[in-house]
Amino acid sequence: MRDPYLYQTIHLRGRRPLQVDRHAELLGEWAAELFGIGYAPDVRDLERRIVALAERERYPRDLSSFVRLELAADGAERLLPAGISLYEGPALRSVAPDAVVVEFSSPLAEAPTSAREAAAALARVQAALRGAPVAVQCSGGVLLTADDAPLFAVRDKRVLTAPAPPSVERQRVCDACAALGLEVDDEPLAPDRLARYDELFYADHRGITALGHCEGVPYMSLTAARIAGAMGRL
Repeated sequence: MRDPYLYQTIHLRGRRPLQVDRHAELLGEWAAELFGIGYAPDVRDLERRIVALAERERYPRDLSSFVRLELAADGAERLLPAGISLYEGPALRSVAPDAVVVEFSSPLAEAPTSAREAAAALARVQAALRGAPVAVQCSGGVLLTADDAPLFAVRDKRVLTAPAPPSVERQRVCDACAALGLEVDDEPLAPDRLARYDELFYADHRGITALGHCEGVPYMSLTAARIAGAMGRL
């Protein structure tokens, strides 16, 4: 079994890694809190090493790709290839998967740790047993994430998101909403309100994924598409 680690997945647009400084900053904050160690890499050097990995993996220059950054409890850093995208930039993905609500909680669930990843993998298994590819995490009656990524809802042209710790992906959505003049409110998302939402979507390193259904409730993706477009322009 692997030792505990923190992680971030970095989006490369072509061969340009995006927001490496913010990813490193978040890792540094969690490393100090959870592992009691310092992590403050030279961001330019880290970017160069990420690009070098992309070149070794022969990632395409005209599409997006991903590199995973892991930080072990002893301070060891790992850069790992994490695949390529069919799109250029953080686009709205063409898939609109169905989801079900899975009630579970994990220790330090807000931190990007290996423990959270393991809990999310188990939640996906539970969702698959109910015929859905995506698990929406629910804890204490509040919907928190979808496929282990920040979850957003749209209602009456307002974008709603459960109060959550900072993440690069969450901030990208908030920045895009600001550029579009959309209001973003921190508001608990609840299973008994699913039928009130016009859209449900989540944001991860790939971009925006709009849910087609959650617990059988159908959703649109008009606002999600606008937000993804703004993220690409930003």
